[in-house]
Amino acid sequence: METTRASLSIALNAAGVPEWLQLLPAAEFTGVDGRGPYAAPDLASLVAAFHTAGRKLPIDENHATDLAGKAGHPAPARGWIVELQAREDGLYGRVEWTASGRALMEDKAYGFISPVFLHSRTKPYRIGSVERVALTNDPNLPFLKSLNSKEDNPMLEELREALGLSETASEADVLAAVKAAHTKAGTHTALVAKLGTIAGTEGDEETVVTALQGRLQANTGGQAEEIKSLHATVADLNSKLTTLQADQAKEKAEAVIDAAISGGKVIPALRDHYIARHQKDAEGVEAELKLLPSIHSGGLGRRKPPETGNPDITAEDEQVMALMGLGAEDFTKQRERETK
Repeated sequence: METTRASLSIALNAAGVPEWLQLLPAAEFTGVDGRGPYAAPDLASLVAAFHTAGRKLPIDENHATDLAGKAGHPAPARGWIVELQAREDGLYGRVEWTASGRALMEDKAYGFISPVFLHSRTKPYRIGSVERVALTNDPNLPFLKSLNSKEDNPMLEELREALGLSETASEADVLAAVKAAHTKAGTHTALVAKLGTIAGTEGDEETVVTALQGRLQANTGGQAEEIKSLHATVADLNSKLTTLQADQAKEKAEAVIDAAISGGKVIPALRDHYIARHQKDAEGVEAELKLLPSIHSGGLGRRKPPETGNPDITAEDEQVMALMGLGAEDFTKQRERETK
C-alpha cells in the first residue's frame, strides 16, 4: 500500500504522569487544519503491525526527530511506547517515561501529543501504522481531554448519564437538572395521588388509570353525570401527563444543548434547532454531540501546509514543514535556533 506520513495533535488524556496515552480516536476524524479525512482506524491491524515491527515507539518534543534529528542534532526520547491496545474509543499506547519525560509531565509542561503515522495516498486516508509520538502544545485534534484537566468523580459521571446530560456538563448544569427533575417528579406524584382519591384507590399511575377506567365501565343509567365527569377527569389527566412529558423532554433538551454550547460544541445560533431535534431523537443528538469538536480548544485553524521556493529547503524539509504546518521562515528560524 502506498503511504505517506502525517502527524496530528491529540490531547494528553490523563492527570499527573499518564501510563496510557490515547494515540488515535476510534471513529473517522479530520484535523482542525483541514488535513484528512482519515478513515476510522483498524485498531486491531495497528496493534498487529506494532507487534510485527517488534520495536518500541519514541516520544520526543515538538517533532525533534523530524526537525533537529534530520539536521544531525540531538533529539532525545522523553519516553517510549512499549505496548499498544485497542479500546472502544480508540488506540492507546502504554508509556515508559524517561526521567526527563516524567519531569515534564509532573511540571505539566505539555498538554497534548502529536502522533506521526503512515497512511494511504487517497481519501479517505487509511492509517497503516503509528511511527512515533511528539509532545506539543499546539493541538490539531481538540476533542479529547487534556492532560491538565481535572478528572470528574464517578458520581458526577453517573449523574450526567442518568439525567441525559452531555459528558461536558458542569457540576452546576447537573445540579440544575436534578432540581428540575425533582420538581417535575413531585408535581407528577401529586397529580396521580389526587386522581387516586377520585378513583378510590392508591398506587402508581397505571393502577389509578385502571381504577378510573373500571369506574367508567361500571357506571350506567342515572349515573350519566358522574360518567361524564370521570371522562373529563381522565381526558384532563391524559392532557396533563402529555404536557408534563413534553415539558420534561424540552427541559432535558435545553439542559443538554446549553451544556454543549458551554462546551463549545454547538454555536448559540443553532440552539433552538438542536433543542427541537433532541426532543424528537435524544439518543441520536447526544451521540452526535459526543463526536463534535469543541471550538474552545484552540488549534491550528485551517492553515494550509507552506509552500516555498527557498533553495536551502530540501524536499524532505518541505514534507516536515507540511506535517508541522510551518512556513519556510519559521522553519528556518527554528532550525537555526536548534543548531545554535
